[in-house]
Amino acid sequence: MKRKSWLTVLVFGIVLVWGANLGFAQDVIKFGIATPLTAGDYKSGQINVQTAELFIEEINAKGGLLGKKVALVKADDEGKPAVGVTAMQRLANEKVSAIVGVWHSSVVMAQAKVIEQMKVPMFLHYTWADELTAGHSPYIYRVGPFNSEIAQLLVPYLVKSGFKTIAILHETTAFGTGFTDALQKVSEAKGIKVYRTGIPAEATDLKPQLLDFKGKSPMPELLVLAVNYQPTNLAPKQAAEIDLYPKCGVLCTWDWPTYPDFWEVVGEKGVGVTYSTFESNKLKLSPLGESFKKAFTAKYKFAPPVFSYFMYDGMMIVADTIKRIKSADPVKIAEALKDTKFAGTTGQITFERKEGPVWNQWMGHQLFVKKFTKFKQKGEDADVIYP
Repeated sequence: MKRKSWLTVLVFGIVLVWGANLGFAQDVIKFGIATPLTAGDYKSGQINVQTAELFIEEINAKGGLLGKKVALVKADDEGKPAVGVTAMQRLANEKVSAIVGVWHSSVVMAQAKVIEQMKVPMFLHYTWADELTAGHSPYIYRVGPFNSEIAQLLVPYLVKSGFKTIAILHETTAFGTGFTDALQKVSEAKGIKVYRTGIPAEATDLKPQLLDFKGKSPMPELLVLAVNYQPTNLAPKQAAEIDLYPKCGVLCTWDWPTYPDFWEVVGEKGVGVTYSTFESNKLKLSPLGESFKKAFTAKYKFAPPVFSYFMYDGMMIVADTIKRIKSADPVKIAEALKDTKFAGTTGQITFERKEGPVWNQWMGHQLFVKKFTKFKQKGEDADVIYP
């Protein structure tokens, strides 16, 4: 009886070790996505998930990676730093090969503090804080743009348009404050006067701040909106209600006016609103970009915003790296990513390494400013007014 008991324990132990090794080896290669799904900018988070799910569908239709199926593990960060860190830890425990879809800069700043402990590469596709790559982490790569780069690309438009005075309404987050700092610096260097006011990310009554701008002398000629949460559509709507806009133009700092609810909230006052973006019909998409746009539009019944292209590129780069090094080990992937040479959706992607934020950073972005000239106009049909 004792011999049988010891044999049982031995066999059970072997099974445990074998099972653990299987868990490490994995029959499925996993991508993790940490993004806002129930709070924060959950609208963008849902598009991030849709982009990732399309990638997974396509890659599995082609046989997966290294002969294995590819799966997506989702984690909701709720637009909150502490929740975002917990989401990252859960994904690391799921043995994902890379983490994509991260969004709010304030959340990702917290996640960046623990990413090296997790030893999993994290891709930024539209998270703008300079500090994220300025920390020179070997596990953080950015396909999308960053605050100071965007400010440098945007100020020539302000100069060409003849603006002498601008006002920036910004959320007091890593994105909003960081972008405003960068834009103020480069604008003032060009002789442009800058007013600025910060608001909480969850603010909904913006009229006190907007009325303050309206009462300035000289009154600003352009209202720049560096917001990401609730204030996005409310800002131009309330600016129109107090008659600040259209006396003062409105420039949204990213592509949220292309979302369907822009017109629902802002109404006909949305005609004349401008926004900066990294996509337009003047930007020539690669064959991969055309293929992605067609597939995304067919599946979800709306054209992908530009950040979807960058996120898709990030996932494709991870897949390309896995095939190149014949391994889904996240540590090996992170090391190999620096040698990336990939024909992305909007350009040839390589990662530069210099002092400051240009570290594991792609620098091939092209900025455009677009303007709505008709009610309920789609982003793809908006006029390109710069360049």
